Amino acid sequence: MILRAKYALLEPGEVRSDVRLEIDGSHITAFSSGYRPGSMSADYDFGTAVITPGLVNAHCHLELEFCSGQVPYRGSFVDWLQVIRDMKKERGGQATAHPAESLKGLLAAGCTTVLDHHTVDLDWEAIEGSGLRYVPFREFFEFDNHAPELAAMRERSRYSYAPHAPYTASLEIARACRRLASEQDRPISGHLSESLGEIHFIRDGRDPEIVELLSRAGAFDPGFSGTGKTPIRLYADEGLLDGAAYAIHVNYLEDGDLELLTELRPTVVFCPRSHSFFKHPRHPLPRYLAAGVPVALGTDSLASNERLSPLHEAALVRGEYPEVAAADVFAAITVRGLEPLGWAQRLGRLEPGQLADVAVFSMPADPGPDFAALLDAVIDCQAAAMTIVDGKIRHSTVLRPARPL
Repeated sequence: MILRAKYALLEPGEVRSDVRLEIDGSHITAFSSGYRPGSMSADYDFGTAVITPGLVNAHCHLELEFCSGQVPYRGSFVDWLQVIRDMKKERGGQATAHPAESLKGLLAAGCTTVLDHHTVDLDWEAIEGSGLRYVPFREFFEFDNHAPELAAMRERSRYSYAPHAPYTASLEIARACRRLASEQDRPISGHLSESLGEIHFIRDGRDPEIVELLSRAGAFDPGFSGTGKTPIRLYADEGLLDGAAYAIHVNYLEDGDLELLTELRPTVVFCPRSHSFFKHPRHPLPRYLAAGVPVALGTDSLASNERLSPLHEAALVRGEYPEVAAADVFAAITVRGLEPLGWAQRLGRLEPGQLADVAVFSMPADPGPDFAALLDAVIDCQAAAMTIVDGKIRHSTVLRPARPL
């Protein structure tokens, strides 16, 4: 299969014009730029379009598809979460068998890889059939559980492990997640420093809202009196950030936290729309990037977001964080989310030998060859003309190829 377009964003900061991308089986086999006399015509000639690596959503909760537009936030996280719990109970405890609309929406947005926190068993066969690279992290809670059963945790996980957060999963649960993930050479993922309440509770043992949250869940530990540490310091000291790890949200920094993140380099996953939904102050994103902390973008769930598109998140970052370079934004929706998985050597760039995860975005006008202008044009598109995963077309608005395949 041969694709042709006016432009390609090969990797963060790098543009090529008048491009041809050749795919054979599951891999990119050739890439060329500029007119070549006598070259084979393209199967798909997109004209004024941009070809990019497949996009990556580094954090979401697909099982909450049923919450879309139904759970407003009125200032209390506990009350917001209780609505979701009640909705789950009404559904018999299962969120959804197969979040089909979410998967379709991700592919339509040019997303080829999604990292998902799940608490229930989904229809794994149907998810695999969607063609999306789906990476499930089984989420664990039980703040009062100090003797987790590793065999049971291993049985419940399909890929890797996610201690939900320091204030909802005991240290023993978190240590077990790290141990099990490390045994399988896989990253862990967990929410970290998401709120000031979390920081106060972990450090001082006091926060009325979190005590209420744990009490409602039947998981409050009356023996917990705080650790004297920030959540980031606690996880760092426990070795939970050693090795490959995703630190979700990290909305707040206390003294010493940035230095730890810079040293240990977990991939921080910023979820801009969810951050705004919960009315947090400005995210430390520019500080992370300036310090060399890797940052990826995620969407969180449809309970706190209206879409699961990485481009929707990138649009907010481009608008509200103008000091962040376009190349860093592009990295955050492509290669950065792949690095803890160990996939960045075979995905995330357009070059021969890479797996063929590709997105194509048709543009109404030619913005010129500037990287930032092209990224903004892609963001404005929001929807892909074609999404290819592992060399297979999984989404397309093209009625027919330029020549018979």
